Amino acid sequence: MKVLVARTDRLGDVVLSLPVFEFIKRARPDWQLHALVTPGAMPLVENDPHVDAIWSSDGLPDDRLAAGLATERFDAVLLLLYRRELAALMRRIGIRRRIGPLSKWSSWLLLNRGVWQGRSRLKLHEWEYNLRLAEKLIGRGTPYPEPRIHLAEIQREIGREFRRQEAPGVGTVVFVHPGSGGSALDWEPIRFAAVANALAADPGVRVFVTGSHHDRLLIDLVAPELLPEVTVIAERYQLREFLGVLTAGDVLIGPSTGPLHMAAALGCATVGLFPPVATMSAQRWGSRGPYSRSLEPDVSCPARRYCTEERCLLFNCMQGICVSDVVAAARQVIRQRAAAATAGTDTTEPDAAHPA
Repeated sequence: MKVLVARTDRLGDVVLSLPVFEFIKRARPDWQLHALVTPGAMPLVENDPHVDAIWSSDGLPDDRLAAGLATERFDAVLLLLYRRELAALMRRIGIRRRIGPLSKWSSWLLLNRGVWQGRSRLKLHEWEYNLRLAEKLIGRGTPYPEPRIHLAEIQREIGREFRRQEAPGVGTVVFVHPGSGGSALDWEPIRFAAVANALAADPGVRVFVTGSHHDRLLIDLVAPELLPEVTVIAERYQLREFLGVLTAGDVLIGPSTGPLHMAAALGCATVGLFPPVATMSAQRWGSRGPYSRSLEPDVSCPARRYCTEERCLLFNCMQGICVSDVVAAARQVIRQRAAAATAGTDTTEPDAAHPA
């Protein structure tokens, strides 16, 4: 049987979809699984042993993609994110079993194996919603696997080289990633700088501030507040290389964003900062990993589904997360990860572990 699994949105969403491939392959090792992702997300799946082929689509599906997919004669498609144009394409090219969330009125017409999930009502984690859809295809199977990114050896060597060149002899490497890319309410840049400075003052700790070109304005606000011991490496790496760099880290601190999920899926400890509103909360979007902590402001959010921002009397509630709480959480997960590595119980990738 040949199955197309599609997730054509942001990097963090793709990371939380990766367990679907392993989950299906465990139950049906003879099935062929093809991934459909955006071009920018291809490094997240290109080395996954559970993925047999990769397709990419950026925006609306074009005739070339349609023709290529049609030649594969897929038996089923699993749309982890419903998009009307993509669902219509799957029906047009003759895929008989079309599975996905029944989230729009058109989904009831275009999907014939749809599942009502009500994701915005916050009953489950996004990771679990994805795996529940996979169960529609194979039934209940083994325990749900956690997100895991597989890298090529050359990428792991990038991580080892980063550690040798940028943090020689250092016990702990910390990444601070201030940008959310608009996916959540922002924490003040000066607070991220304060966290970076506090951890950089700890013995044997080296701190790096990361970000992409989308974060340039935010990084420009953070950088002047940093101690000389903190190094800014924003925009230095493309995603494929950045994944390798993340394996050199012991903890990543950031808001709800792709790098937070990528770090956790590579075995790095994480401290995530999340708003309390249902569609942005840690309960829905918290990073999945053995050394992951999620922090939210201690408020009773009045929003039913979406943050009303300036119209809310509690805006910006993210300032209720204290710098000291973030620093304490980071130190805690660093100790937990180091203790697990020392005891030989660390379940992360070997090259991702650097015990202090």
